[in-house]
Amino acid sequence: MANQEDKRIRRTKKLLRQALTHLMQQKDFQSITVTDVVREADINRGTFYAHYRDVYDLREQIEAEMIADFRSMIAGLRPSEAATLQPVLTRAMDYLEENREIVTALVRVSGTEGFGKKLIGVLAECWLEMRPQRSMENVYIARFVATGIVGMLEKWITEAQPIPKCEMVALMMRLLSALPS
Repeated sequence: MANQEDKRIRRTKKLLRQALTHLMQQKDFQSITVTDVVREADINRGTFYAHYRDVYDLREQIEAEMIADFRSMIAGLRPSEAATLQPVLTRAMDYLEENREIVTALVRVSGTEGFGKKLIGVLAECWLEMRPQRSMENVYIARFVATGIVGMLEKWITEAQPIPKCEMVALMMRLLSALPS
């Protein structure tokens, strides 16, 4: 019975996520109401409030879930693969492509304040973990690298005809190779 309930909860959350994504593609996030979301998802208001405080909480939980997915994806790389950012970037681009609609909506709505800022934090941590020492200089370099990568990824994911994924990874790797190690 608990599994059935979990299935219903997952389905409800998926419907709410899709509804919010659809609405963010149509109008400004600030003008989206709980009524809009529940109408779009075709669910009861009470059901919405059983899971979220408001639309900001819904967006925040979607972002947190995606960042958690991203962290576990990076953690899944074997140590030998993590000597370079290439597998991280390739997986990041795969993930963004699979979730293009919601990512595009999140980037458009919150820019570098929300989802992008969280992604910068994850990539900066990843960069630092690959360094033998955590000097103050490396902390700044990590932030620079992560901010640049996220900026490029945001542009890539929001373009109608982006350059091919493999070319994008190669471009980022060329840029990164010029940095001190």
